[in-house]
Amino acid sequence: MKLYSCHACGGAMEWNGESGGLKCGNCGSTVSVGSTVSDGCHPYEDPRSLPGLRSFEETVIRCPGCGAEIRADGKTVSMSCPYCGAGLVFDGRQLQSGKPDAVAPLMISGEKVRQLVKEWSGSHMFAPDLTSKYLEVKFISPQYIPFWVFSAHAETQYDGYAGKARPKGRISWHPVRGSRSDDLENTGVPGDRNIKEDYAGFLFDSTSPEKLTAWRPEYFAGSYSFLPTVSPEDAEAKAKKAMKSEIMSRLEDELRSRRGYNRFSYKSFEVTYSNKAWRLELIPGYFVICRYGGRIYVQAVNGVTGEVYGTYPVSIGKVTIACVCGAAALLLCLLLLDWSGGRLVTEAAGGYSVDWNRVWSGVMFSGAIAAAAWLVTFIRIRLPARGKDDLKNDKWLREIMGKINPSPAGRFPKFIPGIAPFPGAGLSAAGLRPAVYSAA
Repeated sequence: MKLYSCHACGGAMEWNGESGGLKCGNCGSTVSVGSTVSDGCHPYEDPRSLPGLRSFEETVIRCPGCGAEIRADGKTVSMSCPYCGAGLVFDGRQLQSGKPDAVAPLMISGEKVRQLVKEWSGSHMFAPDLTSKYLEVKFISPQYIPFWVFSAHAETQYDGYAGKARPKGRISWHPVRGSRSDDLENTGVPGDRNIKEDYAGFLFDSTSPEKLTAWRPEYFAGSYSFLPTVSPEDAEAKAKKAMKSEIMSRLEDELRSRRGYNRFSYKSFEVTYSNKAWRLELIPGYFVICRYGGRIYVQAVNGVTGEVYGTYPVSIGKVTIACVCGAAALLLCLLLLDWSGGRLVTEAAGGYSVDWNRVWSGVMFSGAIAAAAWLVTFIRIRLPARGKDDLKNDKWLREIMGKINPSPAGRFPKFIPGIAPFPGAGLSAAGLRPAVYSAA
């Protein structure tokens, strides 16, 4: 276990991406850390040659910084002391289990993350006014997520039908068959079973391979990292499914652009892989839990680029106004079409007659469209937010908060309103001092 100490004052030093080295949280002294080119991929043909998962016994250690006892499970590689904020790195575990082939070092501070999350949450069209001002950032956790990354050459044999949409809902089908070759690179599968796939996919897709460098233990001082919990064999199976979908997408794009097909159906789609290779990458990200209006919102911030993904507050009033305005515009268009076609107003004895049935039908149709749009917006944007009690009931949130830096008794950290706005791990690495929390 390593604790990087400041040569000037003896305080704990943690990785600071903005300075490109270790930085002391007490006196601000910095120590530069060099970088080297990341390792290449590992060729393989038989999945049985892939590395196995490693795990160590759960241990209770004594923090070199403050002397407190801390529990570390068998997968933890780095963490922060929940009492003094010192960054602890179990580099021996990583070396024994096989060090990662590439790491993207954390480049953004916690204070910057606060600002990015607030600005991002308030920038959406349907976000409530003053969201950036009143959104409470309750928890920030810097983590390194492991990814199994696969590359391969693929030979595909396909047989099926491609069609073009015709008037009145008819489709004109034509047989398509043939073969193709594809080179597929950087297909990433998260090595953590608990992380949600959309959040993991965001972190991986938004990190350029150019940002990767060779593994160094200094990068993890002050952040939480862990050994993979997904086996390479399971990851390979998921990668093959993703590769097959990518090949199918490429084929359909070609058929769509060359021949104008827009419907596809396959009788067979066989893919054979060769020149297979794998590598283990660690991608940094901040997981942020916010509160607004009594509801919980979760965001992921790419630790390299600062891009944000997740849920955000939505103003039901803004959504309702937008749907009503859209319904009014739709109704006006329908009435104008009927007017121009001579169906809305007809000549009658002594003047003109308005077909009120058509008007009423237009109102009902526009209202139904507005209600459907409101419901879809509510389901897709509003419902993903969590209620107050979900901090204890949601397994994924418990993984973010409780597993990262559990109390010595392993109990769930509890917020202390007004005292602990940032409970949990890695706060001094994020540019913040550790907050006091109590176990509940």
